[in-house]
Order: sequence, then structure tokens, then C-alpha cells
Amino acid sequence: MLTTSARPTAGKPAERLPTPHELAALTGDRDRVVDLIRICSLLVVVVGHSIMLTVDASGGSIRLGNTLGDVPMLQPATWLLQVLPLFFFAGAAASTHGWMSRASDDPPAAGHWLFTRTQRLLRPLGWYLGVVLVVLAGLTTAGLDAAADVVARLGVQLLWFLGAYLLVLAVVPLLQRIRTPLHVFLALGTCWGSTALIDAIRLHAGPSWLGYLNFLTVWTIPAVLGVAYAKQILRPGTAAAVSIGALILDTGLVHRGPYEISLVTVPGQQLSNMSPPSLLLAGHAIVLCAGAVAVRRVLATIAGRPRVWWWVVLGNRGAMTLYLWHLPVLAAVIVLGAVTGLDRADVQSASFPIVVGVQTMLLLALMVPVVVMLSPLENRPLPWWDGPVARRAGRARDLTLLAALVCLGIAVLMVSRHGLLGDGIGWLISGIGCAVTGRVLALRPAARGGGDAVPGDDASLQVSASRRSTTLDESHRRR
Repeated sequence: MLTTSARPTAGKPAERLPTPHELAALTGDRDRVVDLIRICSLLVVVVGHSIMLTVDASGGSIRLGNTLGDVPMLQPATWLLQVLPLFFFAGAAASTHGWMSRASDDPPAAGHWLFTRTQRLLRPLGWYLGVVLVVLAGLTTAGLDAAADVVARLGVQLLWFLGAYLLVLAVVPLLQRIRTPLHVFLALGTCWGSTALIDAIRLHAGPSWLGYLNFLTVWTIPAVLGVAYAKQILRPGTAAAVSIGALILDTGLVHRGPYEISLVTVPGQQLSNMSPPSLLLAGHAIVLCAGAVAVRRVLATIAGRPRVWWWVVLGNRGAMTLYLWHLPVLAAVIVLGAVTGLDRADVQSASFPIVVGVQTMLLLALMVPVVVMLSPLENRPLPWWDGPVARRAGRARDLTLLAALVCLGIAVLMVSRHGLLGDGIGWLISGIGCAVTGRVLALRPAARGGGDAVPGDDASLQVSASRRSTTLDESHRRR
């Protein structure tokens, strides 16, 4: 863990951040492109949310809107702003590096391996949900129903990403069978074709719930390309051709098919490309992720610069903190603006672009101390939850654990859909139950000794630096 101390403690020198060159030397064997893609994609998401959100608090109620709905000519910009497929891509690539490092001699059980990823994923989520529930209870007690409704819905809206991410991680062990370009194309074709079939059925008088299967088929696409990237299966030229071909196909789907041009949900849409994910978003994932494979060397050059890498490391240490907390900070910035007379209710006003631009820059600036302050919660192991996990288990036990974690992912998706109201509370309780069940199933059997246990697998980059030493936790090195 990256730690700093303002003054030395008894018998212990004061700690400091490593210099860019120290950090570059320390992390020389790590795939820096994956970390660069992860943090850059999250920063684009933060900026995009700030740009798109409009708030009207007149008349005693709070109405949330979307700039893209009021100014449709801006919707094509979502083809640049919708970069979450790259986060799934980076997550699958990092997971593949970790899987290969452990699977060479003694592959871990899939369910238990998935739980080690879930440990890291749910640690910051637990702290975040705790704060949201406390704030919601306080607003409800104070009779501020309008604000409570916004917190109950908007406070958990972004959790869909964590639910979908967990579902995708569940298929990563299966994707390790990909070894050739043909395997890659077969996997992509299966995911894209399944999405096309699901869309064809649901858009022609089929059941609407069928579309939610696309959360798995669509978001597995970047995972397939992430595995291909980690194993260096696709040549840059091939990846570039795939990306361009998918872009041409996406353009045809917009002009000839039923799909809206916006890749994020906006008011007034007849068909959302995000909830549930559509065939257009599936193609967009191929465009972005195959494109990332094509420009791998360029990204490696950028990430190889010590100063750039220094910031990438610090950002990745609090990646989930950045994602979870940027909306509450954005809300605080908007409230501060409203108090000072700078609201963002009228997108047609001449001041709107200036207000949004200034508030977006302020948001990015404020997220630096927020991440510094809260990221220790993301990286500090929790008692019991982050204890050792059995490396192997019986097939029935492992499959049960895998099923519990898949149900956990579904529960998180449903909480994000319903909010912390009505059915959402029931799904939250179900999710907690699945997490506890998973932890119990993943416990190391006491009678088997220490040989089968592995520590919780932390996908983030954590650095410990002092004046005397600079070390990187071995669990984070690319082996």
C-alpha cells in the first residue's frame, strides 16, 4: 500500500512517495498499458457524467436531466465518451496475467479464484453503501423527501457496472481456453451473434426481460479481447482491421437498423443502448478494445514515461474510490454552484457551457484529495472478509461458490436498477447474503494446513515507499 507520513514515528523513519524514476524501476515487469487504460477510461467516465448531468431544483423538487437529451446534436460524442468497455478489457487482461501466473503448475479452482477478485471489488463498495444508507436515513428522518429520493436512486445507479463486471469475471476462467486468433474470432462471433439474436427477439414482440441477458453477452466481448491482449494472440494489423470493420458495421446499424445514435441512455429514447446493452454497444466494444490492441505499442511508449507512470500508479491505487465517489462530489459541486447562483438547469443559456466546464475542472481537482483520503479504505484488508482463501476445493463446493458470486452480481445489478427503495432493499439484502455465503464457502478448511491457502487477490497496484526502501507487493507483479 502506498503510504505517507508527515513525521517519523518512534524508531521508524518518515515515509514518502517514491520518485517517478524509483517507481519506474520498481514496476519494470508490470504491464503498464493495462493500468493506463484502466485509469484513463475512468477519468473519461467522470468527465462525461459531469458534462451530461443537468439539475433543476426549482419549485421545491429536484429534477435530473441530460444535456444530450436537450441538445441531440451532441449525441454522436458518446462514441468517444462511452469508454467503459475499455475498463472491462483492462480488468480481463489483468485477471489473465494473474491467472497465468498461478495456473502454470497448479491452476486454482475457478470459484475460489473469482472470490479473491470479489474481495477487492466489494471492499470499497461496502464502505460506500454504508455512507449512502446513513445519508439516506438522515434525509428521510429530516423530512427531506426530494433529496432522499435522489440519493436512493442516483446514489446506487452506477453500481450496475460492478454487477456486470463481476459477471464477466466469472467467465474469465473459461476464456483462458482462448489460445489462437481463431478462438478469439469464434468467441467474439458467439457473443455478438447471441446479442443480435436476443435483440431480434426482444424488439419483435419478445419478452423485454430477455434483453438483460445482454449484460453478459455484450460485456464479455471486451473480456475476450482483454484475454487476447494479455496472451498477445492478435497482431496489431489484424486488430486494427477488426476495429475498423466493427465501426463500419455499427454505422450501418444506426442508419439502417432500429438503434439510437447515443451510446448512453438519454430521455426520450425509444431504444436504449445501455440498459440493457444492445448490439450497437457490442460492436462499439469491439471497436474500442480491438483498437487498444492495435495501438498497444503507442500506449506502452506513453505509459513508459516515468512521470506519466507515476500518476497512473497513484490513480489506479484508488480506481474504485474514484468511480464510486465522483457522483457524490459532483452533487456537492452542483449544490455549491446553485447556492452561488450558478445552476445548470437551462442548457440553452449562454452561461451553461462555462458553468459546466468550470464545475468539471473543479470536480477533477476535488477528486484528487478525495481519492487520497478515501483510497486507504479501498486498500486496507478487512477482518474476516479479506482472510486467506482456499486455493482448491471439491467441485461441488467450488460450483456452489461460483453460483453464489454470480447471484451476487445479479443482485448488485438489480439494486442499481431499483435503487434503495422497495424491491431494491430486498435485492440489497440478497446481495449481502450471497457475499456472506461466498466468504464462508471460500474459507480455508482448518484441517488442511497452510499449503492450499492464498491471500486475497488484489488487482490494484499498491506501493509501499519509505526513505530506506521501496517495495511492491508481490501479488501485484506481473509474473
